[in-house]
Amino acid sequence: MLDYIPQLILYVSIAAITPGPNNTIAFYVSYNFGLKKAILLPVAAAIGTTAIQLLCCLGIGSILINIPIIQNIMKFIGFSYLIYLSYQIFKFKLSENQDNQKKITLVEFFLFQFVNPKLYVFASSTAVIFTNYSYDFVLESIIISTIMGLLTIIAISTWVVAGNILLNLLRNDLQRKIINYLLGFALILTAIWIILT
Repeated sequence: MLDYIPQLILYVSIAAITPGPNNTIAFYVSYNFGLKKAILLPVAAAIGTTAIQLLCCLGIGSILINIPIIQNIMKFIGFSYLIYLSYQIFKFKLSENQDNQKKITLVEFFLFQFVNPKLYVFASSTAVIFTNYSYDFVLESIIISTIMGLLTIIAISTWVVAGNILLNLLRNDLQRKIINYLLGFALILTAIWIILT
């Protein structure tokens, strides 16, 4: 069996649970629309994350590193989408019918994984650090990717639950507006970080 699984689990857990666009978006949906609307977001993110980790283990990470134009296009798409989402969060009106408000769909959340430059950097580094060619390479890639997917579900679910807890604690319009502005600013800062790195 792979002898570095405990280190891999620790490494991925820390990266997955720390604030980032996935966690911020999941928190936003849970906080503003409730647990039911956010409950499947971790699964959508995990499927995308697992696929990207597998691709990086199989070599796509080196392609991205060696062809900067692809990186720049992905950065621009990721930046634009995060700015769009932050705008949607800023203009969120608590008093309006929530059916008319912008919810992040499962498909959107899944597709976002493929233009999330932070994820590619993380998945590429995970592939480089933890791939050990003394094992079966394909099996090893599948194990690393599966661990990445499972820990993504746990991490994003934690943020979904936190958003729902906060929804039940902070119910007045001013408190919720402040939280939404903080989430919007967090996405803007992430978008700026994506462009500058």
